[in-house]
Amino acid sequence: MSTTERIKLPSGAWVQLRDPYTLRRGDRQKVLRSVQDPENPMGAGLDMIDGLLRVLVIDWSYDLPLPGTSPQSLELLPLEDDDALSEAIEPIRRMLFPEKPDPVKDAQNPASPTEPSAD
Repeated sequence: MSTTERIKLPSGAWVQLRDPYTLRRGDRQKVLRSVQDPENPMGAGLDMIDGLLRVLVIDWSYDLPLPGTSPQSLELLPLEDDDALSEAIEPIRRMLFPEKPDPVKDAQNPASPTEPSAD
């Protein structure tokens, strides 16, 4: 995804995201600081999406300030656009916050490249 690619949303609006390969440690820190209650998985997930959008959105067609300047703008997005945006940034979230390997879970996955160890 380059900085010139625009994502067309269900409402007809568009959003332009920053190239994820330009992200730095400070950007990851901004996203992490946006998580208000890490003990609440649902809330933490929503906070993480908002934090990512604040860092990633560099332009959009909405008549609203960009989320990096005014995070409250995200609250005014149509639900269908919010869902589409969340889906669009999921690969970037996984890039910034990869899941830690789980040997037990991975061994049960038929796509796993390693075989379970013998007991």
